[in-house]
Amino acid sequence: MKIRHLVHSCLLVEAAGRRLLIDPGGFSGEAVRALGSEVLAGIDAVAITHQHPDHVDRGLLGEVLAASPQAVVIAEPGTAEVLGEPGETGEEAPAVGPERLLPLTAGKVHEFAPVEEYDALRIQAVGGQHAIIHPDIPRVGNTGLVLSAGDGPRLGVTGDSLEPVEEFHGIDALAFAVVAPWSKMSETIDFLRTVRPRLALPVHDAVASEVGRPIYLRQSTALAPEGTEVRDWPADGLVDLVRS
Repeated sequence: MKIRHLVHSCLLVEAAGRRLLIDPGGFSGEAVRALGSEVLAGIDAVAITHQHPDHVDRGLLGEVLAASPQAVVIAEPGTAEVLGEPGETGEEAPAVGPERLLPLTAGKVHEFAPVEEYDALRIQAVGGQHAIIHPDIPRVGNTGLVLSAGDGPRLGVTGDSLEPVEEFHGIDALAFAVVAPWSKMSETIDFLRTVRPRLALPVHDAVASEVGRPIYLRQSTALAPEGTEVRDWPADGLVDLVRS
C-alpha cells in the first residue's frame, strides 16, 4: 500500500491494484493537479469523509471526475446529499451525478471487485459525527475510513474526529488530525494513546503556520504511546506501508 500526502487531509492511496483519492479539499488543488493526467485518469474512487470545503472542493472534484471518467465518489451520507444537489447559485449542475455517487454510512463496507492477482479492496466507514467546533455550530456527519485488502496492511483515516472507534485500535497506519480548530493537544495525545496505531501519519495541518506545525508534531511524537511511531511525511510525501 502506497500513501501520498497531497497537502492538508488529501491522500492518494494505491492498494490492491486500485487508486483512491481521499478528501480533495480547497488546500490541495495544486498538489492534486500536479499528479498529472495519467495518474488522475487511473483513479478508481474519490472518498470523502465529510462536507467541509477543506475536505471536498466542488471545482477540484469536478476536475478529477472529468479526468477519470470511471471513478465513483464514496461519501459520508450528508456529504453525498450536498454533492448531489445544484451549487450555491442554483444554476450549477450537481457536483456528482447519481450514477457515480455512493453514500457510505458508518458501519457499512464498500468492496471493489478484485483486479488481476490482487485481493478485493475494502473501504469500511466508521464513526459518524464531526468533532464539536462550538456548541453554536451545528455538527455535520463525518465518517472515518478503514482501507484493507486481504491480510495486507490496514489504513485508517479519521477525518475531522478524534473518536476512538474500535476499528482504529492497533491499526497498521492512521492518518490523524495533528492540529485543528476543533481540537486541543491533550485530546490528540489521549486519542493516540487510546487507539495506539502502529504508525501515525499527521494530516489536517494546512491550518498551522510553517513555524507552528512542528510544535504539534513534536508534542504528538514525544507523548505518543509505546509502540506507536509518529512519522512525518518525507519530502515527496510518499509512505510505502508494509504490514509487519
